[in-house]
Amino acid sequence: MIREKGRTVENARPGAFLKRRLYRAQAVLWSIFLSSAMALYAFAPAPQQQSSSSAPAHGNQDFPAGPGRDTFLRVCSTCHSPANVIPNGQSREGWEDTITKMVGFGASGTDEEFSDILDYLTKNFPADSHVKINVNKATADQLRTGLGVTQKDAEGIVAYRHDNGDFKSLDDLKKVPGVDAAKLEAKKNLLVFQ
Repeated sequence: MIREKGRTVENARPGAFLKRRLYRAQAVLWSIFLSSAMALYAFAPAPQQQSSSSAPAHGNQDFPAGPGRDTFLRVCSTCHSPANVIPNGQSREGWEDTITKMVGFGASGTDEEFSDILDYLTKNFPADSHVKINVNKATADQLRTGLGVTQKDAEGIVAYRHDNGDFKSLDDLKKVPGVDAAKLEAKKNLLVFQ
């Protein structure tokens, strides 16, 4: 026989009373914890927005000035290098699909920002654009996306260029160990050696 809240409970299992009290105590503790966490979140200072002048500096010279440029650099560089768009011109519909896919992957921004990005990309990177790739100045990401080589090959090209100096011709570029010469040959009209 166990007494609980002023009444006697017969045939109760030993320890059942303590278990119920333990569960209640845990529920109270979780409530306190969650309330505290919500209060901290509610009163925490909001993250400061980056100004348009603080957009990432890597490769910004490759992007034409214009409305939407800074928004594009700020929003898109949180997940990947903005240089991925340089060799991949698309129609407006293509850019819409790409932006929708990026939002699905977690890109965050307002509808207005995504609209500005769409306008910027459509104007500056249309489907018929064939952006030249300066192999002596391009980053590994730009080489990877522009030439269609693997990340390892692109990094190998940059390392070879660093160790041996600028490339003078396609033949020099083909000397990079492990790089697929057929891929380089297929893109030779896009290559610039300056």
